[in-house]
Amino acid sequence: MVTNGKLGLWVRRGGLIFLFFLARTSYGGSSRCQITSVAASPDGKLIALVAEKGGTSFIYRVDVSTGIAVRLTDAKGGLESSPSFSPDGERIAYAYWPGKGSGSRPRGVIANADGSNPRPWSPSGVADLSPVFSSDNETIVFSRAEFYGSYSPIAQPHPHGWSFYAANWDGTNVRQLTTERFYMVSPPSISADGKNMVVVTEGLETNGQIAIYSITHPGPPLRTFRPHVSKEVEHKNPILAYPNYLPDGSILFMAASNGKLGFNYDVYRLNPDTGTIEKLTNGNGYATDLKVSADGKTAVFLKYRKNWMLEVTDAKPYLLDVQTHKLTPLKISGLN
Repeated sequence: MVTNGKLGLWVRRGGLIFLFFLARTSYGGSSRCQITSVAASPDGKLIALVAEKGGTSFIYRVDVSTGIAVRLTDAKGGLESSPSFSPDGERIAYAYWPGKGSGSRPRGVIANADGSNPRPWSPSGVADLSPVFSSDNETIVFSRAEFYGSYSPIAQPHPHGWSFYAANWDGTNVRQLTTERFYMVSPPSISADGKNMVVVTEGLETNGQIAIYSITHPGPPLRTFRPHVSKEVEHKNPILAYPNYLPDGSILFMAASNGKLGFNYDVYRLNPDTGTIEKLTNGNGYATDLKVSADGKTAVFLKYRKNWMLEVTDAKPYLLDVQTHKLTPLKISGLN
């Protein structure tokens, strides 16, 4: 997860949730860029990534066949985050925050897939993040935080009071989908028929779970899951993250297990009807930001290395063939 431009890991201990910031070094061995987020185009031939540098973060488009990165927008400052392609590949949604001292909060922005014609569509007085398109290419689902701070004097401040909303892509017809005001949430993922979304939610007094909500009939979750994986970190409170719908209705997600050098955040597939779980990767180490292409064939996520002090540092994108489970690092050039 990324918070306030920093990379961190949430860990629950004794009823409290702490944010431990991870060591940061540059992408590619210099002090210039750090990749913090990724997304896959509908056919998996492009990825969008967020590169952070010197207190700013910008979105790049990367051709998977060449690894060449090109800036999506021409913003001069601020923080761009959480990109997401429309299912038809024609548009891209993301969040933008002008930065400290601007007096504003993150807002949803929609642009053409080449970065042209960006237009904000959410109000400036709230914090809207993680916008994603529904299958109709016209509906946007996003998360909104109503509180920034900490419920404990020894925990890091962070956005809380999360709810999910849907709106037309032009910002009209905003409607609330959840009412629980979650302590923490994952980005949403929309089912192929556009009727449901899947998220990981966690309350101040409740453990994390994978939850399915209706987009067409807002209300309590339709179904919840707390899947258990081999060597999981904690049985009563498994660490679950980044659920993604596949076209067949199964759910790809990340879960933490104990490894030789710390936690492994591997990729799993959940069949919601049978509860069966299939493991797709093995020994990822610390990994985040799992996203799946609309055709369900390609997943992309960030995998981090450890330095000699066993600190988690550089993030690099990896491509996962969902069918064959082949994992391929993506070498990128052009970040600056």
